[in-house]
Amino acid sequence: MDLHRIGHEAARLLPLAQEVLEQYPFRVREVEHLATHSNVMYRVITSDGFQCVLRVGSPGANSRANIDYEVAWLSALNRDTDLEIVTPIKTGYGTMIVDAAEPGSDKTRPCVLFSWIPGAPLADGAGSFGYRLLGRISASLQEHGRTWQVPNSDGMRRWDRIFYYDPELDPVIIQSPRFDHLFDSSRRRTISKAGELSERIIEDAWATGLPHVVHGDLHEWNVHLIGSRLHAFDFEDVMIATPGQDVSVCLYSSRASERREEIRSAYRQGYEEIAPWPIEEMEQLDGFHAARQIMLMNYAARTLPMGEAEEYLAQVMPWLQGYVDYYG
Repeated sequence: MDLHRIGHEAARLLPLAQEVLEQYPFRVREVEHLATHSNVMYRVITSDGFQCVLRVGSPGANSRANIDYEVAWLSALNRDTDLEIVTPIKTGYGTMIVDAAEPGSDKTRPCVLFSWIPGAPLADGAGSFGYRLLGRISASLQEHGRTWQVPNSDGMRRWDRIFYYDPELDPVIIQSPRFDHLFDSSRRRTISKAGELSERIIEDAWATGLPHVVHGDLHEWNVHLIGSRLHAFDFEDVMIATPGQDVSVCLYSSRASERREEIRSAYRQGYEEIAPWPIEEMEQLDGFHAARQIMLMNYAARTLPMGEAEEYLAQVMPWLQGYVDYYG
């Protein structure tokens, strides 16, 4: 990861962030760079010591419509439930999204100010108790999403295929000759076969299941643990999917772990305290995992420096090959 580039990006966008913060009904004491991923995040401290996070969106990271869905669902969740989740903060004009012009560009960056999330990431070192809590909050979010009346739902992202992002945001490059250095014929054969198998799993799940609004990216790094409560954030990938697909995201990082069965058992225990278990069989869960991995491989190859992309692909290919060998 190019830390110099990240630092430059955060510094370049700092005046934009400060201008956006002027629209909120408080005085700002301090703004500092917090993190840069697809978006740039700033930690904000007000004059009375209140902490929050400003997310300066990237024009290529998400659709503007999906950000509307994100803040709408977060508002409904905060109104209807007692779940510990991030809260979008309104400007002095009552809006929750500020579309700010990028300096020296004709691009617009959608910005959202969120409440501060306490605690530390659950991460992949969590014990059984943490994964049980993850199962509970996952099922609770799904229960609300199942009945939430989505405004203009036709535009919401749907996980009804492997590459569910808008192709303008995340073009598929795996077969492109420009990426022959990352995807040789052997890798492409494995990915193609895994894609066929996982597409069939997705099609069957949508034909027989009940897709509805889900978090879409709920995993160990998007929840913080404090005491005996989990706090969930990063709802930017809110989508329509089956409950089983959403569960697979929570369990994705443990798919090749030596602790896989322990993690799955704890997560399932927590989930079933709220709702019936939605995974029909192991082949379905593995198919969802394969679909997510293929999408992430495409994203990594497209966005990471060549050395990092190769390292990532070398790390995840053995699991995908094992999937093809077992189910193919």
